[in-house]
Amino acid sequence: MVLMGLNTPIRIGNAMVLPGDLVIAQREGVLFVPAHMAEQVISTCEFVTRKDQFGFEMVRSGRYTTGQVDSQWTDELKAEFLKWLGQHPELGNMTRTELDKVMSKRTW
Repeated sequence: MVLMGLNTPIRIGNAMVLPGDLVIAQREGVLFVPAHMAEQVISTCEFVTRKDQFGFEMVRSGRYTTGQVDSQWTDELKAEFLKWLGQHPELGNMTRTELDKVMSKRTW
């Protein structure tokens, strides 16, 4: 094996990987995230994780249906989410403005 370069683009299968790209690997596969998208991808993942945990608890308790949790949120549901998030400081915090911004770009 011969070293051909450091911090140079490489091809892995059909994927082009550039210096600075994030590499997320698990047994099931590898995901490459371009460096310029890293912050957006990570913040979206963090929100989806919080939203899913909130949704599971709300559906399990019978307060909301899966249809309500998985569609556009009402003001009541957003307020309930922020209240729930305040009770789970380990998940971080979020303002109403930040929540509205994330939800306006929702594509999942």
